[in-house]
Formats: sequence, C-alpha cells, structure tokens
Amino acid sequence: MRKWIMLVFCISVLGILAGGCIDDLIPVDEETSVQDTSAYEFEVFLNNSFADGEFIPTSTFYLSDEGDTKAVYMLHNESVIDVIPLEDFSSPNQEPVSNIVILGNYTESTNVSEQHFTELAQAGEPADVNYTLSEDVIRGQKHVFIEFNEPVTGFVAFTLATPIGQDFLHVTTPPSVVRFVLPEGHTTGNPFIGKTNPEPDEVYHDSENRENLVWNNEVAQTSSILESVQKFSGENNSQIEPVPKAISVKYYSQSAPQGLIIAVAILGLAALIVFSRYHREKKRLGKIREDIESQFQTKKRRGKE
Repeated sequence: MRKWIMLVFCISVLGILAGGCIDDLIPVDEETSVQDTSAYEFEVFLNNSFADGEFIPTSTFYLSDEGDTKAVYMLHNESVIDVIPLEDFSSPNQEPVSNIVILGNYTESTNVSEQHFTELAQAGEPADVNYTLSEDVIRGQKHVFIEFNEPVTGFVAFTLATPIGQDFLHVTTPPSVVRFVLPEGHTTGNPFIGKTNPEPDEVYHDSENRENLVWNNEVAQTSSILESVQKFSGENNSQIEPVPKAISVKYYSQSAPQGLIIAVAILGLAALIVFSRYHREKKRLGKIREDIESQFQTKKRRGKE
C-alpha cells in the first residue's frame, strides 16, 4: 500500500515539474501590442529634407525631463532603423524601445512627397506593417534594430527610454536631417550649464514656444589622401559608407542661469565674509603678538639696568 502511495506521489511531482518546464519552454503571451498614436506628434517637418529632388531621412526627438524621449522618423524606402539607446543603470529591466507606431506603407506602392506625408499625419491610422525588434552589441555598444520585412515609406514613431536628466545623445548616419525639440520652458547654449555639440544649423521656437534645434547632417567630403587610396584600390565614393555622427545636447530650465548667478553671488558673499573675518582675526593676533613682544623688550631693558 505504501509503495502505491509513493508511486502516485512521485508521478504527481513529475507531472508538476513537467508542467512547469513546458510553461518555460513555450511562453504564452495573450496580450496584443496596441499602437498608441496619441503619444506622438506627427508633424510634417520637411525643412531641407529634399535635395535635388531626393528625399533625405528626417528624424525628430521630443525631449523631456521625465526619463523618456519620443522619436518620430520620416523615412522613404528604408528596411531597418538602427537605434542606439542610452543605458539607464537605475532601471536595467526597462525596455529601451516601446510603443512602435507606423503610419505608412510598403515603398512599392508609395510615392514620396510632402502631400503623402501630410495625408498620413492627418489620417493618423496605424499601418499593418510587419516588423521585428532585435538587439545586438557592436563594439561594446548596445543597438536595437527595428527591421521591416519590406522597405517602407512614412512615419515610424517609438518611445526611447532614456536616463532621467537633461542630457541626450543621438548617433546618426548622414545624409539626414535631425531635429531636437526641447521641453517647454527649457533652453541650451550656456557653456557653464549645458550646450550642444556640434552647434545646430538652425534654432527657432514653434507654436508651443518650444525651442527647436536642427542639424543638416550631410555626407562629409573625403580627404585627398582617402581619395587617392580609393582611386588606387578602384573604389568610388558610392562604395564608401558615410561616417556616423554624434549629436549631443544638454538642456536646462530658462531660470537656471539666474539661479546659477544667485548661487555664485551667495558663494561669493560667503567667501568674502570668511576672508574678511580671517583678515580681522589675523590682524588682531598680529596686534597681540606685537604687544607681547613689546612687553618682552621692555622687561629685557629693565633687567639690564
């Protein structure tokens, strides 16, 4: 009887363990990814996006001081987006890229134009475009790839997790147009508090009084030495991949410079008070020393008499 009880117990334990293993091997995800278009601004920003009739990829980053950035890409005939997320060590389990929204279609059925982007932005209907999300580490840097099964044209927006603070870095590959939209009430450019590197090609304020910074990231001209090497090796400029370019911005509230001046003034006043007290104390001690030496000399003369 005891043997049967032990046998049933062992079978039950094995069944529980097997069930757990099956759950681990075949995860069940009942949730469906929903594209939240209301989280983004689909503005048709085409400043300098057409050169000699050719469309130049354009990306806009809406910065915040709450730890995330809204990225909106305007693409034509692109199959992959390479995103280099900023590491946030305070939230290691946070997804670097989330809420991917696509307004567009496959390139084979699309003609790129300002009117096409305007119609997509006004409609605001998410597209049924298949994509995959993958990660890789290249030269010690984490990359997130949004890959489409076919080239697409239109808007691609996503939320990029960034560390809490007022510092943002984007690595772009020319040619492209890059725009940073600072939070309302924020600015940049002060060498002591924060500035951009390199300097933007254009700065303006939009209808919501937000400061906009624009870079026209063109393909850099190759040096004469590199051109000689290309000619010797039989390579032309089209075979040379453009060099990625890093754009960084440190932004701050518009009242920060005034606060810095007040802080410096307080520190300067405190330093002046300390120095003045030190000078008075030094003078007082010097006077005491002179009195002691004077008394000692008087006693010495009287002793000789």
